[in-house]
Amino acid sequence: MGKIKTIITVIIALYLISFVASKLLTSSSLKDELITNGIAIVKVNGPIVINVGTNILGQGPSSSDTILENLKKAEENKGVKAIILEINSPGGTVIASKEIADKVKNIEKPTVAFIREVGASGAYWVASAADLIVADELSITGSIGVISSYLQFSGLLDDYNVTYERLVTGEFKDTGTPYKALTDRERNLLQTKLDLIELKFVADVASNRNMPLSEVQKLADGSFYLGIEAKQNGLIDLNGNRDLAIEKAKELANLTNGNVIEYVKKPSLLNIFEKLTAESFYSIGQGLGESLKTKEEFAILAK
Repeated sequence: MGKIKTIITVIIALYLISFVASKLLTSSSLKDELITNGIAIVKVNGPIVINVGTNILGQGPSSSDTILENLKKAEENKGVKAIILEINSPGGTVIASKEIADKVKNIEKPTVAFIREVGASGAYWVASAADLIVADELSITGSIGVISSYLQFSGLLDDYNVTYERLVTGEFKDTGTPYKALTDRERNLLQTKLDLIELKFVADVASNRNMPLSEVQKLADGSFYLGIEAKQNGLIDLNGNRDLAIEKAKELANLTNGNVIEYVKKPSLLNIFEKLTAESFYSIGQGLGESLKTKEEFAILAK
């Protein structure tokens, strides 16, 4: 136990040092640099969700909160003249995707979406809100549609003679539970919700891309399109790479020269240490548990 107390004391001391250092670093590093003729790049990588944990290096799926924060900083920075969304995402949750798309649409500065490898489903929803879309000719785009699925294993429960006792106060209260099959009415209810979401998705794309609603509806069967196909059917504007996206952003902002700035939320020293200490305390707790378990097992064997 003495060793554990020493470890905990050291961890607490390091935590306090990191906290103070982080605050000192933050006070100087969070101030916007003096930027002129800036082209801000905001990255959208991986699945788009509202909030998500990351590893100690700050890597993980795209949190809409972080993306919205970066967009706001770029929008409010007077030295930034245009914003590029660099997208490499298969999509995400409805609200997270919609929030970002709404924000992009309302930004008064020129915006360019660059789809590097994948910009599909919710990620395409985000891209469609930009003033211009550039995508690699072999990138994956489109996939306009909504999906909701889950595993249903009531048959497996039957095989093991396990019964789902259903106690609800409304017919649809447990709709979607994996413990029973959907009724026809439940399936119709869920499909109605999905259809409503798709209507909003399609309407937004049509409005953002200035395309007839009927044209987008034809494309909204869930299919994905290569960048070269997406240019032909109007879902994107140009095929090209990051350099072309930057060039087009300059043109939209009437700049001959531009300074490219990446808006990335880097983990602070405190963030990194918090994750490390969380893992350390988990390991210590696991060790204590194993120690107690071992002692209990010895006590039982001794009886």
